[in-house]
Amino acid sequence: MQYQKIRGLEKIKQWGLPYPPYEVVESSQVTPSKIEEIISEIGIPTIEEDRIGIVIRTSGAGRAGGRSDLHLMEVEEIINWALRLRDKNEPHVKLIVQQVVDARCSGVMLKGSDKISVEVVHGDAPSLLEGKTPDIERWTYLGSWEKEDEIQEKILNEKDLDLLLKYSYLVPEYSYLEWSLSKKGIFYFYEFMKWKREENKKKAISKGIKKQLIKGLGASPGVSNGTVKVVLNSDEINKVGTGDVLVIKYADRHVMHIINKVSALICDVGGRTSHASIIAREYGVPCVISENATKRLKDGMKVVVDGSEGSIFVLGASP
Repeated sequence: MQYQKIRGLEKIKQWGLPYPPYEVVESSQVTPSKIEEIISEIGIPTIEEDRIGIVIRTSGAGRAGGRSDLHLMEVEEIINWALRLRDKNEPHVKLIVQQVVDARCSGVMLKGSDKISVEVVHGDAPSLLEGKTPDIERWTYLGSWEKEDEIQEKILNEKDLDLLLKYSYLVPEYSYLEWSLSKKGIFYFYEFMKWKREENKKKAISKGIKKQLIKGLGASPGVSNGTVKVVLNSDEINKVGTGDVLVIKYADRHVMHIINKVSALICDVGGRTSHASIIAREYGVPCVISENATKRLKDGMKVVVDGSEGSIFVLGASP
């Protein structure tokens, strides 16, 4: 997964999807002069309502430092961010220096075998990808577009949806694509990955369950049980053991480093395309998005998490 983002950009180019210009540099080769050279090649865009500024991303998922602030406009601050990311990562990590979209909205598209799912928010993408906002518009395509009423106003119109459908024909099944739509109405794609098929991992629910505790959004399929550990900040990560059910507000980068040892994941906010959901599916961990889960669940509770149905059950509770 070291160069996942770079391979994704190469696929986006191969399929002819529009993307913001970028350059890649080895972390070990990052110097002020090298970054100045890259900036001179791709430019710092100030294209009104289309592209504005630069972002620097690391080449793989979950890397230290993640990305720089969006819309960096000054050469000096771009160089400083590149040096900061260089120093936080191993020498083999690569940095992606890329133009940023002046986004009217941003979102993610999941293309399955017979269905397309889209989640979108106003403005830039981080609030959606990091699962920090409940204000997500959701669309599903099964022969026609259907909207789920998370928010009343429409972010995407029919023309936007028709364009997304057109681009979906260019990519294979089980594709995950991140994109932004500029204020001029131009789509730009900047991340692609393959996601695993959602096989039927449904199991019989334990006889010890007496009561459904929470109903939420199923974000990663499968059924698993364990002991609840609520983590509200990075200082509490160490209390999470192998097989525990991790309960968090949203997909904090530090918390996501332990996803490989938990039996299930529950988040307060996010969607099927937030980082928490994508990483949970990648590791085969059931995941449910449920409002105020960090307040309604307590450390030590024994629960069963059904990530297919979006249900959380408590073990041993009275009817």
